[in-house]
Amino acid sequence: MKKIIQIKAQGKSMLPVIPPGAVLFIEIGSFNEQQPRPGELIAFRRGEQLVCHRFYGTLRIGWRRYGIEKGDANQVAGLFRISSYRGRLQQLGEQPGRILYRRVSRPARRTLFSGLIRELLGRTRAVMRDKSGGCR
Repeated sequence: MKKIIQIKAQGKSMLPVIPPGAVLFIEIGSFNEQQPRPGELIAFRRGEQLVCHRFYGTLRIGWRRYGIEKGDANQVAGLFRISSYRGRLQQLGEQPGRILYRRVSRPARRTLFSGLIRELLGRTRAVMRDKSGGCR
């Protein structure tokens, strides 16, 4: 039997699809069990919060596996550890027929991916500069 929890949206990162205060029904499950597709809305833990964003794919860095996520209203994508995955959005509010999946084209994923890589490289360079004391 599927375990479904109900939470209330608090942020604006998923506007216009999910407005603040909307009721979300999330089907709890593991990443490997549910195998989310790019474009699905998923839930994952970020610290003490449960975040619901759109899933774009996975990325392996070393031996760790990360998911790529982005709020529809956000400019930049982010990463989450696969172990922090909690489930997928099943229903938004009292509207069971509402479309929660958006097909993500390969060019859009490629653009998102390259933006994420640029962001990560920029952060890495900044950390390296800080550690070297500004010397090259």
